[in-house]
Amino acid sequence: MKKIILICFAALVVYACKHEIIVTKTVPTNLIYVPTSSTVLLGTAGNSATPTIDNGGDAVVFSITNTTDAGISINSKTGVITWGAAVAVGTYNISVTATNSIGSTATTYVLNVNSSVTAPSSLVYNPASSTVVTGISGNSVSPSINTGGAAVTYSLTGTVPSGISINSSTGVISWTNAVAVGVYNLSVKATNNIGSVSGSYSLTVSQTQAVVTPSSFSYNPASSSITQGTAGTSATPTINNGLGTITYSLSGVVPAGVSVYSATGIISWNTSVATGTYNLTIKAANSAGSITTTYSLTVTAAPVVTGVCFSSQILPLYQSFCAQAGCHNTTSAQGGVILDSYANIMNGIRANNPGSSKYYTIIGRSMPPSTSAQMSAAQVALIKQWINEGATNTTCTASCDTTQFTYSTSISALFANNCVGCHNATTNYLGVILSDYTSAVNSIKTIGTTTFLNAINFTSATAAMNMPPSGQMSSCQITQITKWINNGYPQ
Repeated sequence: MKKIILICFAALVVYACKHEIIVTKTVPTNLIYVPTSSTVLLGTAGNSATPTIDNGGDAVVFSITNTTDAGISINSKTGVITWGAAVAVGTYNISVTATNSIGSTATTYVLNVNSSVTAPSSLVYNPASSTVVTGISGNSVSPSINTGGAAVTYSLTGTVPSGISINSSTGVISWTNAVAVGVYNLSVKATNNIGSVSGSYSLTVSQTQAVVTPSSFSYNPASSSITQGTAGTSATPTINNGLGTITYSLSGVVPAGVSVYSATGIISWNTSVATGTYNLTIKAANSAGSITTTYSLTVTAAPVVTGVCFSSQILPLYQSFCAQAGCHNTTSAQGGVILDSYANIMNGIRANNPGSSKYYTIIGRSMPPSTSAQMSAAQVALIKQWINEGATNTTCTASCDTTQFTYSTSISALFANNCVGCHNATTNYLGVILSDYTSAVNSIKTIGTTTFLNAINFTSATAAMNMPPSGQMSSCQITQITKWINNGYPQ
């Protein structure tokens, strides 16, 4: 009996040995970071996500193989890449290798450290709500936003009702006639390559078409300060019209020269308005009732003009119309003539003698060329006046009022003095025409408001796109153009 048991045990040992399980290790594969890159602002520390990997059945060690940049390191056990606040501006293509006892695999992680772009901020719709009747389609206004210096993408977050969408480029919210009755508090997110900001918009779809008294009536800005002899207009007011047709009027004592457009509510004033501060009362009425708001207009005495200023009145004309690429800038210097500074312009100007000033008498004859935009008679006369006053190199700040940003009161003059030399119907550099209202609006919409505002703020990705090339406009002038665009291009 004992003998039989020993034989069976020996047989089992032989069977187990013949079926021994052998574990085979392989080279690691599929080393992946999600996301594969990070873009951060200079001075911002951070880290990547933990990568995924097929370790080949063996423990792996992670390492960076191509850079010793100070401040960039990797956790050898987890593969998490870390960078400190001291990492310099630049793009870092970080090669990461994962190694086990059999072999290794590699991938690349990109770190962009940017010195100027920030996350977007101040996403605001004005007005921030709409009330419509069921069966009526429509859309919001474009929001105002600080883009942070980079292109933003808009999206609706949370539960988005059927029939409501957003333009990812402009942020305009649209709704179809199929949106059901209800109140929809929409969450809007604007994202650039650094971060994001949120805003809100409320859409009320009503079952009834009954007219109610208008509400939420306001101007933004709610005041203007001008010098005497300056005509202008307010921004278009915002209002909840209560589903009725609104008629606007001025009530109380109305100063001579001030009026309001009954259909739009835009307040206008002409050059005859006397000095003083006028607190205007504006009434908006529909068939159900009315609401009032106020607007303040301050008219100050015009300063005494003592002469033409070279820096703000003459230099921009020569730079815009003459010192262009291919003509009389430093690079091209056609005919050996450069017209981008006081010293260079004075090579062809004789103080107090317009008739002997070559760079004046040639204007309208052969300069600018007939195929290019021409200076207006008023601009030519201004150059003549400057010469007669002694052609001095005066430096001064141009008159600028950020509350004035309609096309007729300020924007057309800014474009004429700084841009039209290149961006006119004849040369239309890059397809942009700024010599008249319709062309200017269409051109800006075509290239995109972000691209245009980056150009005048000198924050374009390509320096050659910054405008005007002769030098950045003043912060006040840039503010005027920005307000003009953000308020719907008031004419």
